[in-house]
Amino acid sequence: MLVTKIINVSKTDEFEEVFDLFKNTEAEDVIFIFPRNSRFAKQEQYFEAIKDEADSSGKKVSIMTADPVVIRFAAQNDFDILGSPTPQSQKRRSEFSGPADESVDEQVEEQVDEQGPELPEVPIAPEPVTPEPAEETGPEEPLESPETPVAQEPVEETGPEEPMENFAETRPEPVVDTMVAGEEPEAVLTAAANDDQEAIEGSQSRMIKDIFPGYTDHSLEVKRERERTFEVDIENRAGRTGGRTGDIGKIWAAEEKRKQHNFLTSASSIKPRKFFKKVSLLLIVVAALVLILALYITLGHAQIIIRPQTQKVDFDLKVSASSTTTAVNFDFNQIPGQHFKDQEEKSGTFPVTGSKDVVQKSSGKITIFNKGTSAQRLVATTRFKTSDGLIFRIPQTIIVPPATKTGSTLTPGSIESAVSADKPGADYNIGPAQFTIPGLEGTPKFDDFYAVSNQPMTGGIIGPAKVVTEEDFAKAQETLAAEVKDEISKSLKEQSGELEILDTFAIKIEAPGTNAKVGDAAENLRMSVKGSADTVAFREADIVELAKKFVSDKDNLNLLPKDLSVTFLNPVSSADNSLISFDVKIDGSAAAKVDKNAILKEVAGMSESSITSYFKGVKEVESARIKLSPFWVRSIPKNPDKIDIDVVTD
Repeated sequence: MLVTKIINVSKTDEFEEVFDLFKNTEAEDVIFIFPRNSRFAKQEQYFEAIKDEADSSGKKVSIMTADPVVIRFAAQNDFDILGSPTPQSQKRRSEFSGPADESVDEQVEEQVDEQGPELPEVPIAPEPVTPEPAEETGPEEPLESPETPVAQEPVEETGPEEPMENFAETRPEPVVDTMVAGEEPEAVLTAAANDDQEAIEGSQSRMIKDIFPGYTDHSLEVKRERERTFEVDIENRAGRTGGRTGDIGKIWAAEEKRKQHNFLTSASSIKPRKFFKKVSLLLIVVAALVLILALYITLGHAQIIIRPQTQKVDFDLKVSASSTTTAVNFDFNQIPGQHFKDQEEKSGTFPVTGSKDVVQKSSGKITIFNKGTSAQRLVATTRFKTSDGLIFRIPQTIIVPPATKTGSTLTPGSIESAVSADKPGADYNIGPAQFTIPGLEGTPKFDDFYAVSNQPMTGGIIGPAKVVTEEDFAKAQETLAAEVKDEISKSLKEQSGELEILDTFAIKIEAPGTNAKVGDAAENLRMSVKGSADTVAFREADIVELAKKFVSDKDNLNLLPKDLSVTFLNPVSSADNSLISFDVKIDGSAAAKVDKNAILKEVAGMSESSITSYFKGVKEVESARIKLSPFWVRSIPKNPDKIDIDVVTD
């Protein structure tokens, strides 16, 4: 089956749209239908471009138009030219005449009068065309329906219809696709109102001109519809050598009949539709007014931002923090606390600066062992002798614990003790050694007891030597004590985390351990210092709560956290370090209390002017700002849920 593509061009169609439609069609046989005064009548190069595309793609192009300029451009590019058939305006006028349709005829005549004078028909010289098989889609449905009538253009009147020559020779109808390239069609095609085949006098090409929809008695609206395809059988007669053949007239006749049917349907329904349109429009307006009123009533909202009066505050509190308290006690100004404890030791070697003639004994430390099964008491000055016969004595009484046995293993009991040489002099400055107890010699216990020194004995001297001065001793002790305190403070703060721990907590420093006392001869001073601390940590937020309660009860004010200064003084710990008492100094600002509930009840429904006067009479308020929304609201809503009150102090 051959397919023919019909492209119906409106006056305002752009060339690019029409050319893309022509270029992309798969049909080999294309018919362009141009109205008068289209944009194509102003540019010859449009037709040259179509000609180039047709030659390159092997498509056959025909032109249907009543525009003499388009005809001239088509002839210059060797396009087949098809004329326009005589419009059926008079025939339709007679078909719709009669008493029942009198009003319709009158409106049709009025419409034709408004459309202006008729345009003369331009005779077209026939040009034979050779039928070629082509595949096309069907023509687009006319842009009109009973619901959306199409606006009409002026109807061109021509002379009586001329019969078409050689129209008896037909071929199977092609699938014809009417494509409208543009937003609004300028014209639609109609054909002869009957199935008789018409021919143009003296040629095989038919005269087809711009045809307008059937007359109606009302204004029409344009409705865009999807393209519609319909098939037309076209029969090729054997032995035909030239000229275009086909039952194109049948297509126009079918289209004309369908338009007449649409005209009758739209003419009979126009008045009820106008009525319903008016009613619908009225309902829409009423609904819009109701919606606006509802929005006006329900969407009103007010935000009131109040800044209260403020003043400076400065006061002291006596507070205690206890590790046995679990909540803030406002009656006794007591807050919960947590007990922390730490112990540190620091040691070091320091130079000595004194010198003098001295007679001094050597000293050091020994470890005494007991292999017996019972403890042994050794009194002060008990002697310990080296293998060289040097005697050292312990300065205090000690008890050596007995040995312990685990299975077959015997572990001697042991104890450490200081010793000093029996005589002064450097001869007793010995290295590590082993000792016996001469007082037990000749008894069974002699073999059970012995002593060992792991460090050298030092300090034995006769003559001039370096000595430890009081300044040397105090400086070493002060340095080590400071290191101990810093270490304890750091450790306690790490343990307490975010809790507040006072820097003035008590740290106990024990007596230092040294290798020499003040006045002793020594090459240097070796000292170790131990310290410990027990304290209670607490939350500063609990202190602020006590301060807020104090200000609220005393002056009916709200303490402001911003720029609040809290200072802790005079901490004192209890004997068991479970409670710490201290003074708190508070500096800051406080704001007057604002009763939001009372204001909410009183301002509901007030106008802008009234609300201004109202707040001038509230002594607790320094300033107020009111935000009303939406923009048309001019008073505070009566519904309390539509009012927000914010008290700000920033």
